[in-house]
Amino acid sequence: MATSNGTYPTLSNSSTFWWAVRTLLRRRIFIIGFTTVAAIAAVVISLLLPNWYGASARLLMPEGGSGAGLGAALLRNISGAAASLLGGGGGDYTRYMALLTSRTLREEVVQEFDLIAVYENTDSETPLEDTLKDLDGNTELEVDIEYEFLSITVFDKDPERAAAMSNFMVDRLNEMNGRLSSQHARVFRTSVEGRFNQAMADLDSLKNRTRDFQARYGVFDLEAQASAFLELVAQSRAEAIKLEIQHRGLLEQYGPDNPQVQLLGRMVEEAERTYQASLAGQEMVLPVSQAEVPQVNREFMDLEQDRLIQEAVLEVIAPIYEQAKFEEAREVTAVQIVDRAIPPARKARPARGIICILTTLSAGLLAVIYVLGSAWWTVQAPMVAAHLREPQPAPSPDVTV
Repeated sequence: MATSNGTYPTLSNSSTFWWAVRTLLRRRIFIIGFTTVAAIAAVVISLLLPNWYGASARLLMPEGGSGAGLGAALLRNISGAAASLLGGGGGDYTRYMALLTSRTLREEVVQEFDLIAVYENTDSETPLEDTLKDLDGNTELEVDIEYEFLSITVFDKDPERAAAMSNFMVDRLNEMNGRLSSQHARVFRTSVEGRFNQAMADLDSLKNRTRDFQARYGVFDLEAQASAFLELVAQSRAEAIKLEIQHRGLLEQYGPDNPQVQLLGRMVEEAERTYQASLAGQEMVLPVSQAEVPQVNREFMDLEQDRLIQEAVLEVIAPIYEQAKFEEAREVTAVQIVDRAIPPARKARPARGIICILTTLSAGLLAVIYVLGSAWWTVQAPMVAAHLREPQPAPSPDVTV
């Protein structure tokens, strides 16, 4: 309503608060009634909602990871790099989360418990896809960082089925991990076995080469034989020089016709022949001539180098090969079950109390907003209508100079 001077009432900033309070008090019956009806409706609807039960299984990683037992004992004897290739350290839960969320495992759960019918997706255009989505919404996988455990919680209207589904997922996790681990171990064992067989073949070839070398030169241990040879040569030369000195002394004293001088002369000649024969490689201690020693030494060093390499290779490969065979044969357990899921005695959802409280508060807030909004519009509507009815001023004519 317009005032005597033709203006419309407006709300000042100072009176806005008290205007809102008076408006709410005047419409309190509507607000209380609307809120009460919403609260009753929330109670009724929450009571009609079915109970959902959550069953949880708690799991731990196996101690020592994949390198437990005999594997750990073998890994202690090889290098850190080889141990890491075999997975000697403990892992995390990423692998098991991937298996639990895999389509294969989820489809097995759907088929095992006939979840298409349970979730009432029989008439759906894509029953399996819709059921998988429902299963994902009713499954919680949680990794506790502080205590390092994995929990699998499944929600269902039937507590027995909820526990059975959770335990089924744990069992399938172990089976799938065991199968995949066995496949990986088989591939790894085949690869290592090929390298091990090659190393054994190289070692057998080295043995044949060593046999031929020994048969050709008669050298079995060049260092020891050379040491004994030099000692023998030194002794032979010393003996020859000693006999030669004695022979010269007797020759000067008794003349060349003396029987002792002649005998000693023959002994000097024999000692010289023995010395020269040793240098020519005619001694069994080192049956090679001095001219052949460098070549023999080179071949002997090549054989020794190959022997050391093959021993080092086998020292690494043999334990890995044994570990690979062990890993392929043993039964792999993905996780240790701390608590198997049991049928819960109490529901997990819906939270009826929270639903009723939030609905009541939301309804009350909505009623207050409606009352204040409608009252504000009642005051402002005449002014807006009058403003729209006022004629618009004509545009001023353009003035040209």
